[in-house]
Amino acid sequence: MQAGKLKDRVTLYGARTGAGEPSWPAIGSAWAGFQEPRSVGRSEQTGIRAVDSTFVRMRYRAGMEHGQLIQRGADWYIVESVEPGQSRSELAISARRIIGQSALYRQRGGASDVSVLAFLTRENIYTGPMNEPRHQIELFQPQLPYPWGRRGDQITIRGATYKVDGVVEGSDDGITLRVMGTL
Repeated sequence: MQAGKLKDRVTLYGARTGAGEPSWPAIGSAWAGFQEPRSVGRSEQTGIRAVDSTFVRMRYRAGMEHGQLIQRGADWYIVESVEPGQSRSELAISARRIIGQSALYRQRGGASDVSVLAFLTRENIYTGPMNEPRHQIELFQPQLPYPWGRRGDQITIRGATYKVDGVVEGSDDGITLRVMGTL
């Protein structure tokens, strides 16, 4: 492995921990090289995760595994797989970049907004007793204040403010969360 190709200083985070308030503990920093997919923009985006994987190289470090996070500047990546590289001194990592839009999240009764990455996944889903339109929004959990996804919380994305009605059942995968909201 050529150290000169490892140009980016990254912060590594463990998978989500905690029975109460969750956290993603920082587990260190490293130099890494990133090779973004060449097919960016060819597939329709359906969620907060990039459609194609990014290839990441770094020196070998014990404990790197699926579900951990890599932060490179303002960009976040979710580790999908970790394999030994061409030599035993390196790792070849497949990761998905979080490509949400900048949004603001405010907890019910809160006084301040928190910047989060969000993605409006579906619009105008008609549900409820009055068949009102709902919008499904996917959020990047490590940036959210806990507790999240409570009725009455607000998300402002693309100039529109949505009031959270609740969490989409089964959508909490430890990294992202889908909520239903109304305008």
